[in-house]
Amino acid sequence: MLEELFEEGLTLIKGPPGSGKTTLAAWAAARHRNSAWFTFYESESRLLRFLSSIGLDPPRHIFDMISTAHKKEAVEAVLKTIQEVKPDFVVVDGLNALTPEGERELVHNLFYHLLSSLMPVVLIREGEEITATDYIADNVILLGYRQSERGSSRHLAVVKSRGRLVEPSVFRFVLAKGGPKFILPPREAKKVSGERLTTGAPELDREINGGVIAGSYVVVVGPPDGLASKLMVITASTLAAAGKKVLYHHHKQIPTFVKFAESLGVKTDVKGLFWYYHPIEEHKDLTWWYRSAEMANEMGIDVHFADQYEQVIAVAGPETIAEAAQLYQATLRRETTTVLVINSHAIWRRVAPLLGSIPDYTFLFKHGTLTAYTPERTEPLRFRYKLVGRRVVFEKA
Repeated sequence: MLEELFEEGLTLIKGPPGSGKTTLAAWAAARHRNSAWFTFYESESRLLRFLSSIGLDPPRHIFDMISTAHKKEAVEAVLKTIQEVKPDFVVVDGLNALTPEGERELVHNLFYHLLSSLMPVVLIREGEEITATDYIADNVILLGYRQSERGSSRHLAVVKSRGRLVEPSVFRFVLAKGGPKFILPPREAKKVSGERLTTGAPELDREINGGVIAGSYVVVVGPPDGLASKLMVITASTLAAAGKKVLYHHHKQIPTFVKFAESLGVKTDVKGLFWYYHPIEEHKDLTWWYRSAEMANEMGIDVHFADQYEQVIAVAGPETIAEAAQLYQATLRRETTTVLVINSHAIWRRVAPLLGSIPDYTFLFKHGTLTAYTPERTEPLRFRYKLVGRRVVFEKA
């Protein structure tokens, strides 16, 4: 989709400082074996350090043009270099260093009429103003970001694409190792797996055909006393004991809710159950959700529990959580069942409308009752529950 914009012709990338212009261009250049990068903006050493920090391979050829900002010198230097290295992809960074007249003539005569007919060319310009390059280029990509006290988010808009139809024309993305990661809408409905995973409650499993569908997105909501967390630790241990690889991601350095499970005789050190603590403050950055999904991919996780999300939502904001859920789901490359645990009905009411149809299952614990919204039933299931000896027992209401 986006890759096609960089396959031929002249593409302009522009936007404010820090919006990801260099990263996007480097991501496109990394797809070619003999790319050339001309920089009017920063030195070769600084560019190499930056690309190394984000895990992107540098272009094969980098040429420092900072001292050749005059039109005639630039044209001669670029032409001579192109003839010598014969690149298959060209990036020119820092058009702002040229005068308006110099930019117009250089772009029109050299990059558009000559070079872009032979190889893809990408130009980088800082700022959002419209210049002659916007009219000359085949494609124009505008990057931007929204910064607030809760964090930041980035977006990419294809404002011009000569001869192509790009849908959608606006993409959200995060900057991560290996370049930008785009939050793309699903192209097809999620494939339904035949496997079912236990909820930890046999009474509930019987009503939903044996458990939740593997690979689904589950939300478990309970009161502030942490009941939802306590019950999910039991479920996580049960799944791990059954041979599943379980990641339990929590936001308290000492997860006190584990003591409840241990008091019922549940083993929390079972093989296949991995505990992972992550500071809440870092969730302001959408990049975390990409890394979280990649962790599940790399570890081969079957079930990922994300606990104490009432705290995460309070810090990152409901809007961020909805965007993060889409990014997380788009990044998963395996059939991982995700369980979001929220110990606050008030916070769930705020975020539920924004998540919309993302959750496949929603389990609400309140005043001794469980209300379960599942894809198997058009009407919610209702249960009463209580602690009997060392077991939580559910009874259909």
